[in-house]
Amino acid sequence: MYRIAIVDDDYMVRESTKAVIERNFKEENFQVECFSTFSQLQSELPQELFTVYILDIELPDGNGLELAKEIRKIQERAYIVFLTAYEKYALSGYEVRAFHYIIKENMEKKLVQTMRQICREIGIHVKGQYLVKRAGVFEKVALREICYIYKEQKNSIFVTLQGKKANRESLKEVAGKLPKEQFVIAERGYIVNLLHVERLEKGMLTMDNGDLIKVGRGHNREIMQKMSEYMERGWG
Repeated sequence: MYRIAIVDDDYMVRESTKAVIERNFKEENFQVECFSTFSQLQSELPQELFTVYILDIELPDGNGLELAKEIRKIQERAYIVFLTAYEKYALSGYEVRAFHYIIKENMEKKLVQTMRQICREIGIHVKGQYLVKRAGVFEKVALREICYIYKEQKNSIFVTLQGKKANRESLKEVAGKLPKEQFVIAERGYIVNLLHVERLEKGMLTMDNGDLIKVGRGHNREIMQKMSEYMERGWG
């Protein structure tokens, strides 16, 4: 799950920003949460992290730029987007490596463009799908719904939120088509979607559907690193 925090003291702006995201990204796995003050979001950190932070700059109890600095202390890779009525702060956004700076009067079009850019960067791709092929049947499967994939003879089996789906491609072929930020090899014969990993303990992955997958020695460090990157961005 990808989490987005919207911080703005104007109720209408918060709700309209949330509505733009939910209307234009129905198939993406976004969870949007709204905050009205600097301190509201600050009190959630670092226990609660987000992938994207959409911040107003002038807040009643603080400054969005200062809030962005606090975020940067704990999340180097988070996406920070400033949404404000004032152009005068644009250059200040560089100090916190803001991904984009949007003027409120042009909000909807620019926000959609910005979110699409972010989707491409984090690897989920807008409306990301995989074409599963089997015995004359072609079926689209959303990437976010794939829990893991395993090898079965020369074919591959997709374990999804809707059940298992056979695919007439080798695991190697499948791996080459998936975003590496999201899908990693757990051991020989298994690819896991990090979005569905609940925990890694003693060389064993627990998936959110309850399945357990052993992690090969050569892949343990890579998975820990990728999971850490997810946490830094607030994924999951």
